[in-house]
Amino acid sequence: MLNFIMRLLHFSGKYAWRIKLSFLFSFLDSMLFNVPVFISLSIFVQALNNTLNFTHAVIYGIALLLSLIIRCVFRRIFVALESGAGYEICERERLSTGNYLKRFPMGYFSNGNIGNITSAITVDLLFVEEHGMAALDKVMNGYCSILVSCLFLLFIDWPLALSAVIITFIAMMVLEWVQKVGSKQSAIRQQQSAQLTDAVLEYVKGISVIKAFHMSGDKANRMKDTIKDTCNRAITYEETFSWPNLVYQLCFSIGVAIMVFLIVFRYLHGNIELPVTIMLMVFAFHLFRPVQALGSLTSQIRIMEACLNRYEALKEIDTLQEGENDTKAKRFDIEFQNVSFSYGEAEVIHDVSFKVPEQSMTALVGYSGSGKSTIANLIVRFWDVQQGSVIVGGSNVKELTYDNLLKNISMVFQKVYLFKDTIANNIRFGKSQASMDEIIFAAKAACCHDFIMALPEGYDTIVGEGGSSLSGGEKQRISIARAILKDAPIILLDEATASVDPENEHLIQQALARLTQGKTVIAIAHRLNTIRHADQILVIDDGRLVQKGTHDELVAQDGVYKRFVSIRQNAENWVIT
Repeated sequence: MLNFIMRLLHFSGKYAWRIKLSFLFSFLDSMLFNVPVFISLSIFVQALNNTLNFTHAVIYGIALLLSLIIRCVFRRIFVALESGAGYEICERERLSTGNYLKRFPMGYFSNGNIGNITSAITVDLLFVEEHGMAALDKVMNGYCSILVSCLFLLFIDWPLALSAVIITFIAMMVLEWVQKVGSKQSAIRQQQSAQLTDAVLEYVKGISVIKAFHMSGDKANRMKDTIKDTCNRAITYEETFSWPNLVYQLCFSIGVAIMVFLIVFRYLHGNIELPVTIMLMVFAFHLFRPVQALGSLTSQIRIMEACLNRYEALKEIDTLQEGENDTKAKRFDIEFQNVSFSYGEAEVIHDVSFKVPEQSMTALVGYSGSGKSTIANLIVRFWDVQQGSVIVGGSNVKELTYDNLLKNISMVFQKVYLFKDTIANNIRFGKSQASMDEIIFAAKAACCHDFIMALPEGYDTIVGEGGSSLSGGEKQRISIARAILKDAPIILLDEATASVDPENEHLIQQALARLTQGKTVIAIAHRLNTIRHADQILVIDDGRLVQKGTHDELVAQDGVYKRFVSIRQNAENWVIT
């Protein structure tokens, strides 16, 4: 339990002083907690001795009222300090984790870790937020109460106080054993929770595919199995604590019996008087209740520690170290110098070198899986290269601050993601302080103003999560509007027209022409009309740069590009007969 308190204090950071101050008020509250019992017993003793009078009754009444009022004040201060700190701590952690996630290599998000991240930031922090401070309150109240009670017994009869301390110490040892028993099961339970989150996300995201292939039953059964496994883990977890917790509770039941025996023993030997004996007999049944209640917290505390373990594990993942160079770039060329890159053990980019002059267009061409998108991702430092250097504007991307690198690059992704927000705010993502006039200008340049105005709320229309309420071409044009609004000097186009209809492609090509004018452009595309007029074409095959030149130069050579062009021409000229 004490380890849990120390861990929460460490986790609290700058808010730890508030929690420590709340301990003081918890101690004072514990002292006042027993005052009504002491007053009631004092009244009983005086009544038994026929020494109670009206003056005493008034004094006791005033003391009782004051103790209750003061205790309410202390509790209010305690709750304000501790509970407020709990919510602020979790707010700080969520915000800091959001910034921390931006430094994760993109591979982490594509390796089945989405459920783990989601559970850690939402479920785990929410559990700590809702139960952490309440558990801390009960733990501190339990320790403080038994401390005050033992001091009270010490004042009356020290052997009884010593007995209470020994019983409490033995019970605390049992409690530590209970917590150790549950540690392993807590981690397994949290892992199962993440798997459940993954299963639900997969089912919801893939519902259209599931329905289209009539696989709803199979997929639903898989999710049901995961849900049942989660249920079984939870039951196993509770059963793990049941018997050890029973032993803990039994310690106090035996402890009360021992205390009653000792009180009678001390009375029979003339060490305490009858009124005090009666008072202590009643007090003995209340003595251990605050610490006895800690037994019900063991499972919660184990879950919280497992939550903190999983959450803090995110902070231990190797991130991309940010450079310190924030000098404003004076040129915007790009260069790869002997770059090699691996996903795990598999090397996917092999010793690639090339230069992209400023304000020129370079097309990356190759078959699917050849490494084109990986090269683009290395430019914006979604990953770090294992060998060689990526140079942007004369500086190694590893040496640049993230803001200094990314403010100069706009990227039109193959898969466009729109946030569940207004269309205006989705476009404003390219420039957070943009005015409405600037947004409309960018939308017109991206050929999406007309369809936006045809929507029920125009620019204030809320799009579904991921842009689900818009077509692929519409989402693509909004993505281009973002890039136009950002007006970065370097543009990366990742197969921007690979999966849209001819009408949308025509509009997108118009938008791209406006976007790329006077920019340094790297375009990844399969369509000939996208790359034909590039200043240079880089042909990537199996992670290697195998050809470089203009369209006319490369079609005159036997090689990958000539075969690629032949295949594309045949595909574009096919007709239904």
